[in-house]
Amino acid sequence: MNLFSHFQAALHVTVPLLIILLAGILFKRIKLIDQHFVAIGNKLVFNVALPSLLFLSVGSRPISDSINLKLVIFGFVATVISVMVVWWLAPLFVEKSKRGVFTQCAFRGNMGIIGLALCLNAFGDEIIAMAAVYMAFMTISYNILAVLLLSNSRSMILINLVKNPLIIAILLGVMWSSTNVPLPKIIDLSLGYLAQLTLPLALVCIGASLEWKSLKVNHKAALVATLLKLVILPGVIVISAILFGIKGEALGVLFLMMATPTAAAAYVMSHQMTLHGSLAAEIITLSTLFSPITVTLGLVVLKYANLI
Repeated sequence: MNLFSHFQAALHVTVPLLIILLAGILFKRIKLIDQHFVAIGNKLVFNVALPSLLFLSVGSRPISDSINLKLVIFGFVATVISVMVVWWLAPLFVEKSKRGVFTQCAFRGNMGIIGLALCLNAFGDEIIAMAAVYMAFMTISYNILAVLLLSNSRSMILINLVKNPLIIAILLGVMWSSTNVPLPKIIDLSLGYLAQLTLPLALVCIGASLEWKSLKVNHKAALVATLLKLVILPGVIVISAILFGIKGEALGVLFLMMATPTAAAAYVMSHQMTLHGSLAAEIITLSTLFSPITVTLGLVVLKYANLI
């Protein structure tokens, strides 16, 4: 398989997502959808559609087929080290009051939507369970780390984790999987219809919610954080994972999850807990804009080297 074929295969993973994101921008511009639609759509995805997808992915197969302990442990350790390094470097690029926001945006990727969509396009339905379990552990880690970075109060960490519908869905899926009882056909089909809403609706809402006008305020810090999020951290982590012995689909999942653009949740937490929500919005916008390019190139390199 030549380099062009690898590049074409990588484009098949990333371009469909980019097209739906651009469709969201277009729909907002021509007023086919508005901010109210985006808000309701995000709630529907987060509370219903994505939990349905995750429950079905995990609950419909043995948990032993879904968990890759080596991948989970490596991802957690790599994330913690990344946060420590970025936190240490942050004062070189932003004032100390923005240190937490900058650090959170540099490591916190949109695994739940973009990450899962990339994994699905790259490896098919069978990879979703492994990616979902990995995402569950990393979601817990991300929330704890974000609160530690943005606030002196730790009292809400447990409440936020317990109420997170994505974690609840995955845990319910694990519990159902352990019973070895197949889902009733009616439930399976009904949840399947809801699950099919996840990717197109979420991507349209992400595109429609991007704020391009805000890029002038903190563009230098946003560019550095975007470079860390899309290139430097995924590159260092993937190289380390290869040396650690992670390969094949597990390496692909790790790369695609780590190389995702900054999650919208980073803006929500930054806006609620600091005075620098605009910086988070700018980083989300830039990283979303450039991620199709960096993910495509990363996939080409990994496929060309026969690592995934």
